[in-house]
Amino acid sequence: MPPAPPSRTARRRRSAPLAPAAALALLATAACTSGAGAPEAEADGAWSPVTIEHAYGSTEITAEPERIVTLGWTSEAPLLELGVVPVGINASTFAGDDEGRLPWNTEKIEELGGEEPALINTDDGVPAEEIAALEPDLILAVQTGIEENEYEQLSAVAPTVAYLDQPWMTPWQDEALTVGRALGREDDAQQVVDGVDAYLAGLAAEHPEFEGATFATGRQEPGTGDFGFSVAGDARYGLLEQLGFEPAPFVGDLEPEPGAFSARLSREHAERIDAEVLVMWAGSPEEREKLEENKVFRQIDAVEDGGYIGYDDTALTMAITSPSPLSIPWAMDEVVEDLAAAARGEA
Repeated sequence: MPPAPPSRTARRRRSAPLAPAAALALLATAACTSGAGAPEAEADGAWSPVTIEHAYGSTEITAEPERIVTLGWTSEAPLLELGVVPVGINASTFAGDDEGRLPWNTEKIEELGGEEPALINTDDGVPAEEIAALEPDLILAVQTGIEENEYEQLSAVAPTVAYLDQPWMTPWQDEALTVGRALGREDDAQQVVDGVDAYLAGLAAEHPEFEGATFATGRQEPGTGDFGFSVAGDARYGLLEQLGFEPAPFVGDLEPEPGAFSARLSREHAERIDAEVLVMWAGSPEEREKLEENKVFRQIDAVEDGGYIGYDDTALTMAITSPSPLSIPWAMDEVVEDLAAAARGEA
């Protein structure tokens, strides 16, 4: 079995390079909102109203936002990559530090020289009054599952952009472009997306062994012991495809519930797992240990053949489960090393 991932202090973050066109556009923007590496703001001095369509209708942004609150998993990341520090962000009680701050966000805010945003805990719902106290002029909730009544409460505070189609399933590229559009900087956001895509393409080129290798990624459900595997629409599934992997045949036979990004496989049918590379995510070291000690799991071909990778690091899980322009380069160097070992049967 593979060892547990190294500690966060042992992991080094490599920034995603900008695509060539983006690199040519790199210039410093206003010191109050940007730092080295932020694309130059698209500006001729005039603000043009922006209308953004989303799951609950459309939102018009009539003035340039100056105090932005982000809710959900990742909307703050493209903002930060554009050199803008929000006044409030969602606390991550799952993967953050003791305060709920994610390491890649903290690193970027320090790089920009900005103040740490206020943390908003949404575990028990959206605290509209707390958000209103921050006096936002824009609320970005693009990677969330907010209910319509919550959207209406937030819209009474400031123009609010909800998720685009399905809750929690906005692709990171679409989220980044939506954030850029809300700032009147969609071209700059496209540069950010192109840079991360180029970074992933570079990793794939460095590892031709990934091309065509089959994968499955998921977790064991703590309550039932059954497996839940990512399907098309899940971010982990998409990242592995970008690296050149192909979904294992059994994954295509699974039937997810409508709107779900994973599908259940009974543990009694573990022999159906025909992936060459199997990546499993656990919520704790204890959960991972229980999985790896399971006799049925140990008999899966990928586990026996050195193609299994297990993770129990919550920050790493968050970085890949809900990827962003900041978390992808923060996490992927280590993950790709592990994938390379698994593709060789040496994990």
